[in-house]
Amino acid sequence: YDRLIGDESCDPFDDSKRAVETWEHGDWLPLLKHNLADIERTRELTSLASEYVPKSDFSMKNLAPPQS
Repeated sequence: YDRLIGDESCDPFDDSKRAVETWEHGDWLPLLKHNLADIERTRELTSLASEYVPKSDFSMKNLAPPQS
């Protein structure tokens, strides 16, 4: 991400390991910022990839929990 996009992020962590430790301690605000930063980075990388990869090669994954 840093090499391809290079924008600053609101992510308070250098890696996801610290996010897990924060979750274990119940410190929700930094964890929320980390998750929002992940979503933003994914969106930006997808946008960049769509400039080089045909749309037919992209597929959406359903992340909804299964219905019982």
